[in-house]
Amino acid sequence: MHDRTTATISQRPANFYRAAYVIGLTILTFLICILVPEPKAGGEAGVIMQLPDSIGELYGHDQKVSDAELYILPKDTTFARKTYGLPGADDPDRILCSIILSGAERRSLHRPERCLPAQGWRIEKSDTETVPLASGRNLEVTALLLGRPATLRNGTQITRRQYFLYWFVGKNLTTPYASTRILMTYWEMLVHRVNQRWAYVIVSKDISQSWDPNGESPEQTLAELKQFIRAAAPTFMKSEMPTETASR
Repeated sequence: MHDRTTATISQRPANFYRAAYVIGLTILTFLICILVPEPKAGGEAGVIMQLPDSIGELYGHDQKVSDAELYILPKDTTFARKTYGLPGADDPDRILCSIILSGAERRSLHRPERCLPAQGWRIEKSDTETVPLASGRNLEVTALLLGRPATLRNGTQITRRQYFLYWFVGKNLTTPYASTRILMTYWEMLVHRVNQRWAYVIVSKDISQSWDPNGESPEQTLAELKQFIRAAAPTFMKSEMPTETASR
């Protein structure tokens, strides 16, 4: 009887702290909902939504936004999307560049680590890469090495591999991490009353060594994508443009 009473008493502090934690978390969530306003459409973006016709010697080809994206994402989400390659290059040899600009709702943007597996991709590796820009700034991007089963036209089974690089762009802000983007969004709203309209930028390319032993290796593909970003970023990121061009 004494042991049971002692055990009951010893459980009370733990139950008290657990209840206090839940109540405190509820209050904090309530305060955030009150103090942090909902994002509004029309906030200034850190990008221009027009990709150039060429990047260096690579020519751009407009790409259609999928029906699934148009259905899932809010109606005020905007897109700019092209593939870039040498004249006559097959689709697997082209670089995809895509910009998705959020509207009023936060669900316009999401972590690719969540949707890529749903598309059949396996994330083999995730790293943060640094791209030195011509302005002298360093742009950090998340680099995902992807793989999924595929069948060639001759029936050969392969593992199709791809490098998928992405980052988020706000007004004078960039981050390779979705969690940092969310924290920065709330911080700017709460402290500076600034509404960040984020853009989600993707640059990706298949690794041709997946189906051709003499093709590009993963290391070569990653280096090519980083060089592409160095050349492409100043064409759509306002922070990398001359002031008079960025203000248009």
